[in-house]
Amino acid sequence: MYCYQARLLRKRRLAQGWTQAYVSKQTGLSRNQIVAMEKGEFLGGVKYLQKYLDLLGLTLSFVDKTECVPQFDELHEIFGED
Repeated sequence: MYCYQARLLRKRRLAQGWTQAYVSKQTGLSRNQIVAMEKGEFLGGVKYLQKYLDLLGLTLSFVDKTECVPQFDELHEIFGED
């Protein structure tokens, strides 16, 4: 999982007003796993990722890497204000 999809996890979690500790308690995942998922650095199994996605109301899908280009309105979120 990479591109801007990983950022969607954090964005959706924050929109719900949830902390990583809350998500950890609800899913049984460690906070470190949640952090890694939100950074696009998670190397664990899909079944663990699916627990987080289920809580957020998201689903897993596969896309061609060549289509993994952020849209213009996503650039600010990726690069910040600098």
